Amino acid sequence: MHPHFGNYAPTFHGSRRVFFLAIVLLFLLALFQPALALRDVRVGMHEIKPSLYTDEQGNPAGIFVDLIQDIAPKEGWNLIYVHGTFRENQERLANGQIDLIMALTDTPEREKIYDFNREAAVSSWTQIYASPHAGINTILDLDKKRVAILRGDVNAIAFRENAEKFNINPTYIEQDDLSGVFQQVKNGSADAAVASRIAGQLYEQQYGVVTTSVMFYPNPLGFAVPKGKNQDLILAIDSYLAREKGDPSSYYSQTMQKWFGEKAGWVIPPYIWWGLTGFAVLAALFVVMSVFLQREVRRKTAELSKQNTELQSEITSRTLAEAELVRKNEELTATEEELRENYLEIGKSKQSLLQARKKLNFLNTLTFQDIQNGVFSVSGFIELAKSSGCSEGAKEYLGRGMASIRSVESSLRFAKNYQDLGISQPKWQNVNNVFLFAISHLDLSHLSRTVNLDGVRIYADPLLEKVLFSLMENVIRHGKGATSIALHYQKTPEGLSILIEDNGPGIPAAAKEKIFERGYAGKGESGLFLAQEVLSLTGISIRETGVEGTGARFEILVPEGTYQFPTKDRV
Repeated sequence: MHPHFGNYAPTFHGSRRVFFLAIVLLFLLALFQPALALRDVRVGMHEIKPSLYTDEQGNPAGIFVDLIQDIAPKEGWNLIYVHGTFRENQERLANGQIDLIMALTDTPEREKIYDFNREAAVSSWTQIYASPHAGINTILDLDKKRVAILRGDVNAIAFRENAEKFNINPTYIEQDDLSGVFQQVKNGSADAAVASRIAGQLYEQQYGVVTTSVMFYPNPLGFAVPKGKNQDLILAIDSYLAREKGDPSSYYSQTMQKWFGEKAGWVIPPYIWWGLTGFAVLAALFVVMSVFLQREVRRKTAELSKQNTELQSEITSRTLAEAELVRKNEELTATEEELRENYLEIGKSKQSLLQARKKLNFLNTLTFQDIQNGVFSVSGFIELAKSSGCSEGAKEYLGRGMASIRSVESSLRFAKNYQDLGISQPKWQNVNNVFLFAISHLDLSHLSRTVNLDGVRIYADPLLEKVLFSLMENVIRHGKGATSIALHYQKTPEGLSILIEDNGPGIPAAAKEKIFERGYAGKGESGLFLAQEVLSLTGISIRETGVEGTGARFEILVPEGTYQFPTKDRV
């Protein structure tokens, strides 16, 4: 062996070990590289200040941009902003071209194509803006007016639905961004603009518009992903929001302070307390006024009915006189002329009564709208206050204030249902059809149904559907454990008895009469009370005759002459 060969051998083997370790290290780095890489998240970017927009330097900015940029490094996301219009980004999300969209309201229609996070980032409502001298105070003032809206915006959809409900017909001017919407009002091409309150408040001074008293549709703004995809994104966002909202010093709280100017520990302003008190007083006055006017309408109706009966009697007498006094033709002609005038007077009186009823309903509708607008406004301010990082004490008072608002809303619903009693003429109604309409508003999928009515029709107020709705709703709310309901009839000496039965726990004997009292079940419920009132308008009564432990059993007693069964001649 060469004398130097042994000295170089160890060096050669050592180099092989180093080379081998380098190869293993490179292999491990290649294996774990995907796990170390950031995840690319494509985010839709459009212009809706202050939620999200592009600033003067061309960088993404806004409330939602601040939040998502705080979440991204914590979750290992590489944010890639995809610019476009609001409508374009919605279509891209539906097609999976982007992974996430911000500042979107959750609606039943959108839930069919998107998945939403459940923790609201910001609460808002729909607001109408107009020029300072437009004279727009209620939604009715927008009839035949030009209204600018954002294409694809949920606030625009909500306005269209309310316009249909109030039978007004504005001319819609659609735009692709909010600046274009408000520019239409500024240059006189539109009379009003529809926008979210959060977005619209930045455009008031810039475009010389004012906030009107027309507001509705409180709604939360959050994040959305394509249907069935990117669930980890919305789970991470929900976790972040739930954690940050509970900390007054968190980045989320600082972001709310930055954009809305609200500080931690913020207390309820005095004007909110005055507003709550004022709305409560207005609601009480409205209930008193509605009851008083309803009594007046009933009294006038009774007087007209009495006059009509007297006139009918007089017509009969004069008809007999005509047969006996044929020779007094001239005198009979004069009498007929007098009767004709009386008929005209009756027609005028009926027409006046109909107009008075319509005006009363119109006045009540306007009053309800104004009060509901106020309730929406106060509810929105309270929700903003609760989400602004206020103290626990303030949250407690805010919660009490919201409970008062809910009480006012309950009273309004009761007054609105009560004001419709007796307004429309009673009519013959197929009980089976009315029952199907009533349950179409309820989820009875967990209950089996047996219906055997043989096409019976009863003469009742048009609100009969609400009666059956209330009875079915009562089964859902209080018939715990019920699995079936049955609807059938039986003839009695007094008339016809329509029976509605379930197999739930039933009603205690001591409560059988009390359940028809207003508010007996708590929380302002008045369904059974109103059901009794509606039926009584045509002499129909209702009672509960079930046995506790075997189920509830409601009997609707229809007197003779107010029910009928189909015949071969009746279609």
